[in-house]
Amino acid sequence: MTTFPIPDALAATYKGSGHALAAVKDGELRELLYLRDLLPGFAPELVEYAMKDARLAPTIAHLASLGEVSIGMASSWEFTEL
Repeated sequence: MTTFPIPDALAATYKGSGHALAAVKDGELRELLYLRDLLPGFAPELVEYAMKDARLAPTIAHLASLGEVSIGMASSWEFTEL
């Protein structure tokens, strides 16, 4: 598991602890999006299936344009890949 600090540039995006998708490029977090915002009713126990959810296809494509797409947990101003 790799952990990335959430940069000041994403301060408006950071909403505390939660499962999230992220774009990572050159070892830096470029974007952070919470699964609870992207998938209403998201059940954390189903996180392993989230990347296969067709509703996320446009979001994953957007993140892929910014860097490598990762799923993980945001907490304490860090994002940790699962």
